[in-house]
Amino acid sequence: MSDLLGLSDLQLSTTSLSEFIIGFVLTIIFSLLIRNIYINHSNSVSNKTIVANIFPLFSVAIFLIVITIKSSIVLSLGLVGALSIIRFRTAIKEAEQIVYFLILTAIAIASAAGSYLFPILLVIFVFIYNFYRTKQKSGEISSSNDHLVITADKIDNKKIEELINLLNEQGVNVEIQSINKKENNTSIVLKMSDFNINTLTKVEDFLNKQGLKNQEIQFFSSSE
Repeated sequence: MSDLLGLSDLQLSTTSLSEFIIGFVLTIIFSLLIRNIYINHSNSVSNKTIVANIFPLFSVAIFLIVITIKSSIVLSLGLVGALSIIRFRTAIKEAEQIVYFLILTAIAIASAAGSYLFPILLVIFVFIYNFYRTKQKSGEISSSNDHLVITADKIDNKKIEELINLLNEQGVNVEIQSINKKENNTSIVLKMSDFNINTLTKVEDFLNKQGLKNQEIQFFSSSE
């Protein structure tokens, strides 16, 4: 049966069943902790819950791959090619998401190698770093994954770019959700995080300086 399934070629003899179970369980636990940290502390403007829900699956997949190929150079080379294809076919828009996936990869590889102390230290470091960063912002009135809708007469692309640059200079993460241009009217929807009342005032001042007519600004929170 082993020959039929090809299990004899996977070279798993270097990993005992107990080591596999311990590493597997710890990988899931660590990935769930990272998931919780990401949801509560991330500044991502994409849907955090959807991204975070794949963290355990991603970690387990990397763990199983490393367990399988850690004693085989041939399979290791195949893994490099496979991950390269996945990376370039997957649209990861934000650097923070890439960092978290790298953290999950490090945890899975360390668990597969039997170095359980390193993932523990990494999770503790990620938690302390995000807790400290959140505490620094605790006095600010800010938002995450919210929308700013701006409507005015004829907003050209240069003004839109200047507005986004202004928001970026204020430390606001911006993603253009939609731009709707009609003959005498332009509507812009921006998805943002770290947006506060002071920044809203700067946006209003910017629009007033542009001399735009029939201005309308709407800010509302998403369900995220």
